[in-house]
Amino acid sequence: MISPQHAFPKRHGECVTSCEFLRSVMVLKQGDCPAPERASGFAAACVEGCEEDGECSAQKKCCPNGCGHTCQSPKNLYRGAPLKPRKELVFEELESGVLEVRWSSKFNVSAEPVLNILQRRWNYGIQPSEDGATEWQVVARTSEERVWLTDIRPGRWYQFRVAAVNVHGTRGYTTPSRHFRSSKDPAPPPAPSELHVSDMTFGADRSVSVRLSWSMSADLDIPVNHYKLSWSCSDHTIPSKLKRRQTTKGDSTYAELDDLRENRSYTVELQAVSYWGQVPLKSSKAILQFTTSQRQSVKNSCKCFPFITLYFFPIFDSRFRFGKHNVGTPFYQDGQLQVRVYWKKKDPTVNRYRVQWSPEFCSHNGSRTQEKLTTQENFASLPGLQFSCKYKVIIQPVGSKGRAQAESTTFYTPSCATIQSKSPKPIPCSTVSVVPPKVLVKAENLTAAFSVYMGNVTGLFSWVVAMPQPPQQVTGYQVTWAEVITESRRNNLPNSLISQSQILPPERNILVVSGLQLASLYRLEVQVITTGGQGPATSRTFQTPAHSKPVLHYSKFFKLTR
Repeated sequence: MISPQHAFPKRHGECVTSCEFLRSVMVLKQGDCPAPERASGFAAACVEGCEEDGECSAQKKCCPNGCGHTCQSPKNLYRGAPLKPRKELVFEELESGVLEVRWSSKFNVSAEPVLNILQRRWNYGIQPSEDGATEWQVVARTSEERVWLTDIRPGRWYQFRVAAVNVHGTRGYTTPSRHFRSSKDPAPPPAPSELHVSDMTFGADRSVSVRLSWSMSADLDIPVNHYKLSWSCSDHTIPSKLKRRQTTKGDSTYAELDDLRENRSYTVELQAVSYWGQVPLKSSKAILQFTTSQRQSVKNSCKCFPFITLYFFPIFDSRFRFGKHNVGTPFYQDGQLQVRVYWKKKDPTVNRYRVQWSPEFCSHNGSRTQEKLTTQENFASLPGLQFSCKYKVIIQPVGSKGRAQAESTTFYTPSCATIQSKSPKPIPCSTVSVVPPKVLVKAENLTAAFSVYMGNVTGLFSWVVAMPQPPQQVTGYQVTWAEVITESRRNNLPNSLISQSQILPPERNILVVSGLQLASLYRLEVQVITTGGQGPATSRTFQTPAHSKPVLHYSKFFKLTR
């Protein structure tokens, strides 16, 4: 340990004195060393077993024994140390909610100042419990025999203990006091904060699964027992329906909403519920409105672009929704293609899941190695995926009753060229030279229709596929749209991404894009994906309506101009 003189070479008096005191507290323990000739057993061994008291366990000190130094039990352990307070601690709750804690140390006779250290612990619940209590925490240091505490919370059982300390040491803490609980009723929990859509997954049957996430303050009078979640469709084109409801555990910070529909607006209400005895204490409701449009999901993902995270919508086959399992959006991050898989915990006896995945076929001669992992969560990230492949995922629940029935699904990954074209930085693709067969399948007759509501423009785009002979199997469509910026608008644009790319399943030859600008030019590009690769791109440019008059139905299709 550095000496005070070296720490303060200019020898500022107060600093040196304080440092010397702290050093003595850390190095020197209470009590006196016994006479060297009284050492016996291991304590009398002629060795240098220690140099300072801090090297000895418990209350033992480093003492000389005539031929060395060993750890020995001290004598006069409490000489000069103040007595413990003799009476039970007294509690008095003031009208303001402040708690006064008092004790008596009138039998203490000490020439040196005495400092009283007050500690407390607490537990939630209707009944006091030492087993469920927190660790002891110091709440006050005072030379007086009373303390006023302003942070006492209703709904908690408190215990206190106090120790008297002076320069000679302490005799320890008093036994824990009787339990104290405020007479005031606990407050309901606050409304959940930061409620937002953290993930959105689209199925081939136009169904949507949404993960909602939120936060809750950790400093509550009583813990949250559960969350009440309700949601309903709020789209102006859809008649009002009854709310759907769900309950989530109090320690959760997310919930899954299944079986929503694409391109609809939803309103979600989230409420926290605590219980004081049999009385429920409810928070005010947190409200969130969101739209299940694929454009919105990609836009949310754009926050990750500075970290080279690219999201693309997967192509799912008819087995996409297996049970309550969902495959998320493939994304490129940390130099590899990844995807997240989510599932519902159906059986409480299941304590872990084995996840296996491997490519069923690829458009290149890639590896078919099967990968696997084990997790206790109801989701998993599958790293190291290959481009342009169809993957199969198998989830095997394992619990106290053995293995449950495994379930599986499949998904497609985008091509490396697709990701390269959207990435702000170069992305390495395989260096193996593969000459793909020429793909002649292409999209034709790109058309558009528009709906305007309260200044918001929604575009409905469609196309047909020109199939050559012999026909080739279509596995999906890569669709890219981008706003064509004129010079007059270039300086007024917000700092956001204005180009989006999606991969749609083969049965989806339409695309709905909401949030378009009035009187603006957009360019749409469609590329057909087949088992043999990608066909040539077909693109058109179109202009949105210039007025905001409400249109409840789509107007007739306008053929897009080149």
